[in-house]
Amino acid sequence: MNSKLKIALKILVPLFLLVPLASCSAVAELSGVTLDVSLVEENIEEGVLDQGGYYVVATCPDPLVGEVGDTRTCTIEDEYGDVEFVDVTIQNSEGDIVWQVRG
Repeated sequence: MNSKLKIALKILVPLFLLVPLASCSAVAELSGVTLDVSLVEENIEEGVLDQGGYYVVATCPDPLVGEVGDTRTCTIEDEYGDVEFVDVTIQNSEGDIVWQVRG
């Protein structure tokens, strides 16, 4: 990742966002919470752009499933091909998340 983006992300870290991203039928007692991958990726991309002023492409595992409190890892890639990791933590059974670019 270029040095401007790294500096911007380190200044902005922790870059948290709490948003509901579970599909309506995705919450199951035994299987946990299934998040809408495209919404999570879009949310991360928009958050980095809004907070850091840089366009990135976010990629998350599909399916993105876990229990409340679990953290899953996504990635962001900038225009230069540099990659950073993003921790996505499931906050509740409605699919609210908090995400943070690792710094």
